Amino acid sequence: MPSPQSNALSSTEQLLPDDLIVEILVFLDVQTLLPLKCLSKSLHSLISDPKFIKKHLKNSSQYTHLILTDELYDYSMSNVKTLPVRRLLENRSFNSSGDSCRGCTDSNDMEVIGSCNGLLCLLYKRWHWTFNLRYWFYIWNPATGTSSPTFGTRYDSLLHESLSNVSSFSFGCDILTGTYKVLEFRIEQDKDNHVPLRSQVSVLNLDADNCWRNINNFPLILGNSVVHLSGTVYSLAIQNYFNRCYDYETITHVDHFVIISLDLSTETTIQLLLPSKFDEVPCFQPTLQVLSDHICFSHDFKKTEFVIWKMNEFGVQESWTQLFRIGYFNLEMHNLPMDDYLNTTLLMPLSLSRNEDTLILLFPLTRTKVGDRWIYYYYGDNEAIIYDHKENRAQRISTDDNPCRFSYVESLVSTSRHWKSVSPSPSTLETIDVTWKYMVENRGIPARG
Repeated sequence: MPSPQSNALSSTEQLLPDDLIVEILVFLDVQTLLPLKCLSKSLHSLISDPKFIKKHLKNSSQYTHLILTDELYDYSMSNVKTLPVRRLLENRSFNSSGDSCRGCTDSNDMEVIGSCNGLLCLLYKRWHWTFNLRYWFYIWNPATGTSSPTFGTRYDSLLHESLSNVSSFSFGCDILTGTYKVLEFRIEQDKDNHVPLRSQVSVLNLDADNCWRNINNFPLILGNSVVHLSGTVYSLAIQNYFNRCYDYETITHVDHFVIISLDLSTETTIQLLLPSKFDEVPCFQPTLQVLSDHICFSHDFKKTEFVIWKMNEFGVQESWTQLFRIGYFNLEMHNLPMDDYLNTTLLMPLSLSRNEDTLILLFPLTRTKVGDRWIYYYYGDNEAIIYDHKENRAQRISTDDNPCRFSYVESLVSTSRHWKSVSPSPSTLETIDVTWKYMVENRGIPARG
């Protein structure tokens, strides 16, 4: 006589084939999937399988989140929150709040330096009386609450200022091997300012022996302009430049600007040209950003308009198309910063809808030097701008915390240093039908946030 479980399997198999069940599970958020791993060994095996994780990640990429922090720098993990872009767009009249993350156990001060495949790379730093500065890294998955051991510890006995003044960081994935890498772009400056500034690029391979390698020298990399897309890191640089800060009055021609791509698989570089119609040095520092899986370049035009370009084909200058040319008045920016604050990044695109009609912009952390001191500030504190292209209208949105320049997607990706693809076991789906029926009947199917 067949068991109740086999009867249940037979009845549900007629309704939902195994492949369809997998397709449905892929659309569930991480918070729903994690408890399901405890219901059966087969579900645990399925949800932990790298092929399912990749499939789930691909679907999750449609649901981007903002990262919110309570401080500009040096905040703890417990003060990092995520805010779904969909919620921000649906509740424009309210002060939007982020969601707390899992695994917020570390109270040390840190900073988010990159986001890739649902993982955040965290930079920790601490001053020490013997070697001045010690800094190291963690990988953290806020959705699952898991984190890696510390890695990449570096010591600097010569640095006597903030690390952010001399280094930019990036975090990405070698798409050929699945290996994650951290990059540091450190400014090298001649003491007498006789030669143009360069950025020394160092890379740390998370599958290696925790050893940094110097791989190349770039022209000076601009802050807030290092991004990762599909296994390549893109940086906006200025050639033949002698000043660590952006100063448009000392840049003689737009030809000094160049994009440098660094392939994380081969660790080789290519210089890319900016749009040919970008023909005037902007007052505010231009930036790179990833929007809708494309590299985008944004800049000020004569302190009257904000312009965004999209590169449609890698390395082809003619493929640049102008996405937006928006007057600051239409963005409700009626009082631009004073002349002392011109040499900063004023606006940064963060998210673009699929139909390219709705754009979210944030006010990034900027700085200016007053005497011997650096002053850090936001032009719009705890605010973002939602711009409707069809209506040519903008709305200021307040958030409880400061939006970070990195977007984020939820994922099941492991924080282990060895994330490799394997084939699923044939028995993986044996008891999923019973569990799926239980979930539908007793819990319902939650929608994505």
